Amino acid sequence: MIFLIVVGLILIAIGISLIIFTDIVTTKGTDGILSIAGLIAGGLFISVPAKIYLTLQLMKYNDEKLQARNKQSNEN
Repeated sequence: MIFLIVVGLILIAIGISLIIFTDIVTTKGTDGILSIAGLIAGGLFISVPAKIYLTLQLMKYNDEKLQARNKQSNEN
């Protein structure tokens, strides 16, 4: 999952760097804009679900840890 996040962030960074450092928007016109938008959208499409999945796994881990702590305190 971390790999997907990194790949998504790289795609987003490539899209943004193309906007900032090249004149692809003016030379290619709408095709250039669509290419850049596709890179950024693809990066978001890859990285956001991976982040959500990792967040849910972290919440599950914390809940299990809290339940174990509560069970231990109830036994004492």
